[in-house]
Amino acid sequence: MFKKILAGFVGVAMIAGIGMTSAHAYQVKPAKLWVTAIAIGTPIEGAEIKVGDNTCTTGKNGTCVFELKPGMYEISVHEHGGASAHTSVNLEEKDIRFISLDLGAAALHPSGHH
Repeated sequence: MFKKILAGFVGVAMIAGIGMTSAHAYQVKPAKLWVTAIAIGTPIEGAEIKVGDNTCTTGKNGTCVFELKPGMYEISVHEHGGASAHTSVNLEEKDIRFISLDLGAAALHPSGHH
């Protein structure tokens, strides 16, 4: 009788998951990428920054922040006046990277500002 009770308890314990370890899925931690569009050192407001399939329009500080899965990404920056710049980056899990792309004098308006 004791063996039947013990066997029954073990069966219930297995079904209920008592005393069993559970496998947790490993979650990839995103990388953070800060991309700044500049023209001869001056941040460009209103530039379009594209990283992979992600697009952002810069604010006054000329920067967009992206949270991305690890991998290789193409980065492009386009200013409404037509100036552009491109580069690529390889991101690893939990990376924090800062990239500035200088669009040069062509991105400055005649007043010296963008």
